[in-house]
Amino acid sequence: MSFECCEGRRPLTFSRRYFVKQGGIAMVGLSTMPAFLQRAIAATPSSGKKKLVVLFQRGAADGLNIVVPFGEQNYYRMRPTIAIPEPRLGSADCAVDLDGFFGLHPSLASLAALFHKNELAIVHAAGSPDPTRSHFDA
Repeated sequence: MSFECCEGRRPLTFSRRYFVKQGGIAMVGLSTMPAFLQRAIAATPSSGKKKLVVLFQRGAADGLNIVVPFGEQNYYRMRPTIAIPEPRLGSADCAVDLDGFFGLHPSLASLAALFHKNELAIVHAAGSPDPTRSHFDA
């Protein structure tokens, strides 16, 4: 084996002590992994079955700047400094048009293709009717 391309650098070597130490750290990490992640990793992948992924975002996520109602002028009137600009051709810092009224935040542009292929649905302004905001009581 030649290391000509790595002149001035020594090749990586692993000692038994390093391997045991890193392996032990990994085992501790795996033992503290939540049960749902352990089941997900152990599950066999199934092809052909439909999947439902639900994201409930509470707190720092601003739903009106994630899914932008650019067709509603009140959005721009009520948010003059933080509104995402309406879609414009060739502009990467504007909303990505979904249906002529709603658009995605520019950083989520890759999801637009899934939306247009009917592989992504967005349920806007939906949540739990439980007013306690507790995930234990809901």
